Amino acid sequence: MKKTFWITGSRGFIGSYLSQALINNGYEVIKLTNSPTNNKNIIYANFSDPLHIKNVIKKYRTPDTFIHLGWGNVYDPHHECHIKENIDDGINLIDEFYNAGVKRIILVGSSSEYGTRVGSLKESHLPLGEINNYVKGKIALSRYGLEKKKKLNQFFIHVRLFYTYGAGQKHNSLINQLYYNSINDKEMDLSPCEHYRDYIHISEAIEGLIRIAQVDQSGIINLGSGKVILLKNFVKLFWKELGANSKKLNFGSHEVPKLEQSQPKSYADLSILKSRTNWMPSITIENGIKKTVKDLHTST
Repeated sequence: MKKTFWITGSRGFIGSYLSQALINNGYEVIKLTNSPTNNKNIIYANFSDPLHIKNVIKKYRTPDTFIHLGWGNVYDPHHECHIKENIDDGINLIDEFYNAGVKRIILVGSSSEYGTRVGSLKESHLPLGEINNYVKGKIALSRYGLEKKKKLNQFFIHVRLFYTYGAGQKHNSLINQLYYNSINDKEMDLSPCEHYRDYIHISEAIEGLIRIAQVDQSGIINLGSGKVILLKNFVKLFWKELGANSKKLNFGSHEVPKLEQSQPKSYADLSILKSRTNWMPSITIENGIKKTVKDLHTST
């Protein structure tokens, strides 16, 4: 019998890639949504109603692994829902999937959970500095899941996913803005871009998630490249790969949004990822950019 994955957030950037990759690898995938839908390929479950979740699981059979990617108002990290509804819904999902006998639950979080820490980021590190509600919600739900699994013979894995890039991001993402401004020969107005990111290409983020989904050990696992790049340098590399005029990059033409999460010079420590999956990301930032530009050209 095929191993089965249930996934929330399957229509998002990461979720859509992950769902397709799992199907391509021969797994059965059920896409779960918290919103009523007419899409026959997606199953509706009311995350705020434990009984409804229970009945949906009973109808479609308990999966081997449940991956929780879906998260309301993800593009508004200061929204109150992150510390209210999103946590409550997540607890309902964790409880009902564990009650149904799921072997493994994976919660996908982000590198923002480390706050303003610099340097190598280890899973044992607590956040420093001010953190937004999105981060508070992810940390709270992770703690709940990790505490819950102590009483069960099942696994809970919290993946801290670092900055993931590739073709297919939301229309107003930095990459899409760079792409469309370049092909239309327009100037690109940017903030100073003096912050840092540990970038991982979408293909390796998906490979990492699939490998983590085979791990029979609970805990937190970083998933990034293990390297850091100044955002300004990333933009310059991307712009150059697009063949655009460097004089049309206007750094500092507007300020960094006041409420934007801090992005200090930090990167993922991948020791736990390597020890538990026997795998490490290997695509360089240059090759990842080349692949992204190629995929953007193909998709437009």
